[in-house]
Amino acid sequence: MAREARELERGETAREAALKLRYAADGAEFREALAVLKALLPGDSVAREGLLAWVRSSMIEEGAKEADMAELRQLEDLEGPVVETWWAKERREMLRQGLEEGRRKGRREAEARARQNQHATLARLARRKFGAETAKELALLLDGVRDSGRLDEVADLIIDCATGRELLAHVAAKHTTKE
Repeated sequence: MAREARELERGETAREAALKLRYAADGAEFREALAVLKALLPGDSVAREGLLAWVRSSMIEEGAKEADMAELRQLEDLEGPVVETWWAKERREMLRQGLEEGRRKGRREAEARARQNQHATLARLARRKFGAETAKELALLLDGVRDSGRLDEVADLIIDCATGRELLAHVAAKHTTKE
């Protein structure tokens, strides 16, 4: 009850506590938010019934079985095994999905940075060997090329070609297909 009193002193509203309950990061946070809600909402209030209906429908939207959620008749039932089991399983799955998406996003961003660096290096090499105009045209030809193997071939062409025109002709013939 001391924790509930501290929350109430901070002026936490039922809405804030309900959102904490709904989006709790772990079981402890879930139980704390539930305790605050029980303290804030009178036992026979319409607000308690509405909150319970909202939590029930939210859990169903996220994959909880409707029959299991029908067992939740009062706010105190949210402390029961049905919710604890669902909450733990659902949060683990959400965490797993979030981690996977984060890895995919990180990988895509790293690949994009690597391509940008590779493009910049090719332009710099072309500028040193053939001049700024060739480097500018090469950059335009390579815009959108994502295959690092193709970009490696361009690096070889920079070394092998005697003139900027020769380089651009080879690149235009072989490497302008965008991916």
